Amino acid sequence: MAGTSVGLFLKRLNFEVEIYEAYEKRKDIGGGFQIAPNGMKVMAELGLADVILKNGVECPVMQFQNDKGKVLARVPQMGREKFGLPSVNIARSTFHEILVDAVKKNGITIHYKKRLTSIIENDESVTAIFEDGTEVSGTFLIGADGVHSKTRVYVTENGPKPVYTGLQNVGGFAPASSIGELRLQNEYPTFLTFGKRGFFGYTLCNKGDGEEVMWWSNTPESRELSREQLRQIGTGEIRKELLNLHQNWHPPIETIIQQSRSIFKSNIYEMVRLPNWSRNRVVLIGDAAHAISPHAGQGASVALEDSMYLAKLMKDSNLPIERIFQLFEAHRKKRAEKMIKTARRNGSGKKELSPVACWFRDKFLSIALPLFAGKGQDWIHGYEIHWDL
Repeated sequence: MAGTSVGLFLKRLNFEVEIYEAYEKRKDIGGGFQIAPNGMKVMAELGLADVILKNGVECPVMQFQNDKGKVLARVPQMGREKFGLPSVNIARSTFHEILVDAVKKNGITIHYKKRLTSIIENDESVTAIFEDGTEVSGTFLIGADGVHSKTRVYVTENGPKPVYTGLQNVGGFAPASSIGELRLQNEYPTFLTFGKRGFFGYTLCNKGDGEEVMWWSNTPESRELSREQLRQIGTGEIRKELLNLHQNWHPPIETIIQQSRSIFKSNIYEMVRLPNWSRNRVVLIGDAAHAISPHAGQGASVALEDSMYLAKLMKDSNLPIERIFQLFEAHRKKRAEKMIKTARRNGSGKKELSPVACWFRDKFLSIALPLFAGKGQDWIHGYEIHWDL
């Protein structure tokens, strides 16, 4: 998403933009996620906030529970009141299609099935070479190729690699009927449940086609699975594992799992501090530069921030491209690294805990969340980039 959004901003600046995507063209991509107010501000600048709201579900409150269903805290989001835009829960595939549609309308070409193999630079240009033999040159290259970035290998050479966190992310979509009378409420909370081992979250997301509920489960797993191993695991096997893990957890968790048609599974990674985000005419943004685990709900929004901030620097700075990329890193790195630490801290409560540790966790959450959660997120959600200043 960082690649498509930065492409839209650069097109606004009259750059000639082309996007090279490693995967084939597809519509059903992954599970669901939340765009927080800071990410929605970027979408508003692109003129896409209204379509995001139309195709997603606004999140007015986060409800924290333990696996027995005891409510530990309810935290109002107050996005509209504080920041002018709310948090929105949306299917990743829906969000992707909104961006792709905007890219097409702006005359930007997306090339699919282009896996990067190498990068070559000279004093005036940079050339990307892909597996199929395609070579393309330009004035600069922006690597928005995710947590396992090939561009990062070039930029940092023998630099750090993504670190597996010991948790796996499992998710999918279920029909609204799976949550029963909850769908009739006037507000649609995001429900977050902590157990002795693992975590389960669910909320409405309006994906349509009988899949209006998005959900995710963070499960402790010491063994990092390869991509091939993940591809070989079928929905039935994952469902069986989940039902065992979440057995006797409060309703409607088991029903949601049982009624989901397809289930996705992936490893959760984070990126330790990189020595540099750019090299000459090549720069990293989004997960390629700072892979944030999902426990802060900010991966997508921070990537969107990156795209707008980089484009604004290019608009406002009469500097060589190499210097602009260095300024981008200098201005964005502190915020990204703070977000990584926040996500890591949030994820610590999702690993296997003793009964005593669970009791202390529940007690801590019930006291700390009402006092600090709302105000404590102001530095995250209140962040804003002023395009015209």
